[in-house]
Amino acid sequence: MKNTLIIMLLAISTSLIAQIERPKWDFGGGVRLNYMGLNGGFSGYRNSDGHSFDLNYEDIGMNTYSPSFAVALGGRYKKFNLEFAGSKGSYTGGFTTPADMVRDDMQIDSGSLVSGSVDMSMYAIFTNFALIQKQHDLGVGIGFMLLNMGSNYTTHDVNNTEVKLGGDEWFPMPFLMVSGRLNFDKFRVNISGGGAFFKGKMDDVDYDVKYYTVDASVAYEFLKTARLTYSADIGYRYLFMDLKMDNDMGWYKEEDLYQGPYATIRIKFSSEEMWKFVKRKDRK
Repeated sequence: MKNTLIIMLLAISTSLIAQIERPKWDFGGGVRLNYMGLNGGFSGYRNSDGHSFDLNYEDIGMNTYSPSFAVALGGRYKKFNLEFAGSKGSYTGGFTTPADMVRDDMQIDSGSLVSGSVDMSMYAIFTNFALIQKQHDLGVGIGFMLLNMGSNYTTHDVNNTEVKLGGDEWFPMPFLMVSGRLNFDKFRVNISGGGAFFKGKMDDVDYDVKYYTVDASVAYEFLKTARLTYSADIGYRYLFMDLKMDNDMGWYKEEDLYQGPYATIRIKFSSEEMWKFVKRKDRK
């Protein structure tokens, strides 16, 4: 996937031709429907007795596909963009533990019936600066993201009393991305990739969190009026999240890989005034 991203960005940078005019500013929004599958798993270790476990979602029947929604709002002024995006997804299921599981001072015996969900929410605000803005585009962006990773499970003890496991945390994370776009009349080919990280301590627990995403899509501008543009795109996303928690009792690690197709509808409102980037040495 990294090689694919490099090849696409090289193609963008080497295929640029004449600069084109575009509206001086625009703003709009979109709604996206994701249908993504969950892969990965979770593991843990208890310091007191050295007990450990390692389970993957496929073995316990939670490697399922689930729909989720995302929204985005943003605008552009000349070469600069500011965008806000948010999404939320949940994967539910139940399984019988194939081995003893531990989490802090709690143990779930092998053969226990566990049900629950793996949840993810994300809210981000970022700005994008266009390095190249001619017939085709290449840009980089920086921003700030709030990421919520949750695992909420329940089981029952020997007295048939419900026991709640897991939990969730919010992680503030700096975000970096690179994006490219090939423009062919009403069609566009988009590719983008980005990442974020968090490393810190909350409630006496040391956290190490990583987030990466790669998107590729094809968009079509199906309707355009004097100042409004309507477009739709279909694409595919890879999203990887890694969480590790350490405290005096032991450690817990979760690795989630979300991947699958998505479809988006966008509306954009543009200025009447046109603008074209000109290099400083060419300006009068």
